Amino acid sequence: MAAERLGVAVALVATVWCVRPLWDIDLFWHVATGRLILESGIPRTDVFSAVAPEAPWHTFQWGYQVLVAVVDRVAGLRGLQLMHASVIGLSAGVVATAVARWKGWLAALAVCAVGLLLFEDRVRERPHVFELLFVVGLLPVVLERVRVHGVVLVSVALVWANLHAVSALWWFALVGAWALRSPRRLGWVALAATGMAAIPPVRRGLVGALTSHSSWPSELVPELQNTLAYADQGWWGAFVLGGVALGGLAALRVPREERLIAIGCAVAACLMARWVWFAAIPLGLWLARQAPRAQAAAVAFALVLLGGRAGGRWAPEVRFGEVLQPGTFPVEACEAMQARGLALETDLTPSWSGWWLYCNPGATVPSDGRLIFNDEVVDWLMRRGDGEVETFDEAVSRWHTVMVVWPTAEAPPLDDARWRVVHSDPVATVWVASPAWGRL
Repeated sequence: MAAERLGVAVALVATVWCVRPLWDIDLFWHVATGRLILESGIPRTDVFSAVAPEAPWHTFQWGYQVLVAVVDRVAGLRGLQLMHASVIGLSAGVVATAVARWKGWLAALAVCAVGLLLFEDRVRERPHVFELLFVVGLLPVVLERVRVHGVVLVSVALVWANLHAVSALWWFALVGAWALRSPRRLGWVALAATGMAAIPPVRRGLVGALTSHSSWPSELVPELQNTLAYADQGWWGAFVLGGVALGGLAALRVPREERLIAIGCAVAACLMARWVWFAAIPLGLWLARQAPRAQAAAVAFALVLLGGRAGGRWAPEVRFGEVLQPGTFPVEACEAMQARGLALETDLTPSWSGWWLYCNPGATVPSDGRLIFNDEVVDWLMRRGDGEVETFDEAVSRWHTVMVVWPTAEAPPLDDARWRVVHSDPVATVWVASPAWGRL
């Protein structure tokens, strides 16, 4: 029972550590999509787009979206904040329990500390927190520390696929390595693949996700860039790259039965910035076998860096008191437009689009965090990033947007003859274009 008690304690501490003000842009359009699914089923077209609402769209995260919509309805944004922190905390507790049974409590603390350190940039309210949970939950099985029936593994695959179909492909990487040790196990992998293919939202979502992108997403989304993008992030980036390198070295030093999984995770950490946390897996496998002195040093080192990275981002009263990171979203502007009953075709910075869809059901936007807009929109966004003020009028004529919501400190010099300010606060200013003045 000592391992279980340690796991519970680690889970509680990790949950508290992961409570942060909401700041990531994606959570809100996920909730908006979940509401839509609950009301009218899974969408087949891009209903949130002001550019191409008839374009095909099959969400590959429908289960997660329904979940967050229900949690938001019941417990609001605070509930969503605590739910995601709890999933990360549960993952840490699972790791702590497994490692404590295997190598003792100090090894468990060392592995969890290193894991949370490399996952620090991924502490966000997004579906990838379930990716963490399922990966660490599967590891004791695929490393044969725990025995489970194949039915359990297939069930995990199907649940995971309906929460986040693309990340569920990691199930095949992990369980595939386990199945290679015995050809009889390959039948469970085939059954999981058949089951996923037989579920229409999963099948359509996977096909849509894997075929909808060109070469541009990494230009707009830092987490999709190569891991070397961390080289531009000062001391923290240097640490992360060092951790990835150590993960690769550790993968070569673990016992043979662990090496395939370890090397696969180390390679994943080298490929994309969003996967750097996979380096914690070979590091953890190696660290669990080291002397207590090395494990204690790892715990101390991780705590210092965690404090320096995350502890300094927000004052305690903001970290635990605020649900939304102050000044991050146009809260007053949304409330003002709701009071006016204006759910219009809105042009706004992509970092606010999800929030706008969340607060204004019926509104549409040119782009948001789903990254399914076409190359024409990408070109438009790039030119806007270069400072072309004409892009605001271009959106009106090309895509019939009639409202602009923009950071007040970066307010563009819009023509007073064409645009009318209807709201302004320290965070956001709202303009309405002349075609919609009669709707004010």
